[in-house]
Amino acid sequence: MVDRIFFNGTVVTMDHVRPIAEAVAVKHGQIDRVGSTDDILVLGQSETELIDLKGAALLPGFIEAHGHPLFSALTWGDPVIDIRAVHTPTYDAALAKIRRRVAKAQPGDYIMAVGLDSTLHQGMKEPSRDELDSIAPDNPLSVTLFNFHASYLNSKAIEACGLNGEIGPEFANQISRDEKGRPWKFAENASWHARDIFFEKCGKDRAVRELRGWLAKYSAAGYTTTAEIGMFPEWAGYFDALRKQETLPIRIRVYESGVLDKPYVSKLGDGDDRFRTIGIKFWADGSLFVGTAAVSRPYLNTELTIKKLGLPTDNLGHTTYSRDEQARLMTAAVSQGWQLAVHTQGDTTVDITLDLYEEIFKVYPNRNGPCRLEHCTMMRPDQVERAHKLGLVCSFFNPLAYYWGDPMRQDMFGPENADTILPFGTAARLGMRVSYHCDSPMTWPDPMLCLYFATTRRTQSGAVLGGDERVDITTALKAITIDAAHHLQMEHLVGSIVERKRADFVVLDQSPLSVEPENLRNIKVLGTYVDGVRVETAVNPK
Repeated sequence: MVDRIFFNGTVVTMDHVRPIAEAVAVKHGQIDRVGSTDDILVLGQSETELIDLKGAALLPGFIEAHGHPLFSALTWGDPVIDIRAVHTPTYDAALAKIRRRVAKAQPGDYIMAVGLDSTLHQGMKEPSRDELDSIAPDNPLSVTLFNFHASYLNSKAIEACGLNGEIGPEFANQISRDEKGRPWKFAENASWHARDIFFEKCGKDRAVRELRGWLAKYSAAGYTTTAEIGMFPEWAGYFDALRKQETLPIRIRVYESGVLDKPYVSKLGDGDDRFRTIGIKFWADGSLFVGTAAVSRPYLNTELTIKKLGLPTDNLGHTTYSRDEQARLMTAAVSQGWQLAVHTQGDTTVDITLDLYEEIFKVYPNRNGPCRLEHCTMMRPDQVERAHKLGLVCSFFNPLAYYWGDPMRQDMFGPENADTILPFGTAARLGMRVSYHCDSPMTWPDPMLCLYFATTRRTQSGAVLGGDERVDITTALKAITIDAAHHLQMEHLVGSIVERKRADFVVLDQSPLSVEPENLRNIKVLGTYVDGVRVETAVNPK
């Protein structure tokens, strides 16, 4: 007997053999039968639950191949101050919000504000150490950029983080000093070190509570699977605590954060269908918005890049590691059978990474993959072609271009270079199976925004950014369903509605195949199902 039947709607299967169906039968959490309404309804018996879709669309549950639900949980939620430009549009308003929170704090409480944005906050300037000291004279205060790749710390925070005295070589080149020679702006690992101290002070209960909330955000947005990509081993206890309390509402695939010349803590393949460790991820460069991504085409010299971002003239950025160090990181993962995912924002970084993948694959073939490139913002078309020939796949951060494409074009790289960012259209034409992601906590889980940008290439202002890279809606849907499942080594389990796969679904009020691309963001999620069971959540995904 089948447990439940979904009928009276449009079933978009993402299966090339039968792209559209009318009904689906589920048994023991698995898809038992897909077909016409008449063929499926006869399978029901008295105890079968009939779920009338009432004309809605049933699709495979969306898959975020590059996500950070735990990192998002640690970073957001009380007592973090949300100063993102999306709802705090000016620099002065952001500082006022921080002051209000400081006024409520006890002396010594660590205060963290997140979302400072040189590109979108009106009147933005880099806050000085003295300014932050005046705002919070009795409290450690850090103000983190919207992309989480740099933070500004006041004197109390620097003291609390142990960064006031002699600075070790692991942080020395990631810390900027003010005109008095004092540490002030902390990038990459130095910023993360300060952030981890804040996480510890907030405690495990807070982390587990916020993790539960973030998994609900993913589910409310239509995701039934996500990655936790780049998880530091000391964070594993938060997942363990939640898993002991309850069954995870969605599936998670974990990539441990690779650290140079250190053994992995995780065991390959540990877990179950809901939670499994499959890969290693590391950051080969940093962020385009901090100037720590290595590019071959220099930044423009504008007020944004020189004064607000604080970059040198004709900036080309830099990689995180030397070529030898990156080779050691990559070889360690691939040689031990792990799937490897490499953060590559700049095209210079992509060149180095492709060279190393090619060398490593001669000794250790790409059998534990597909091995991956992450974000790929400034990747060139010739690099996409080379990556595809090597059997690599790219995961593209579409909302980055939607929210920040305008300043990238006008003030950072110019129209010619900006129009070629995120070349997922080129990748699709070559036959690469790509994925799209939202990279929370930088942007919230929003699969409809991924689809919208993929099919329109429109930024937040409505401008088209590189129209030649647009794709059709079917291609775009693959990137958040079946091809994203391929990235996470889960194609046998999820990503399409075919018999014997898990019954992971999202119900939408309209089929993405039946609306104009400009209206994709208006589609509403009516519910998500994992193993055929509705995931209950009252969380607003936005």
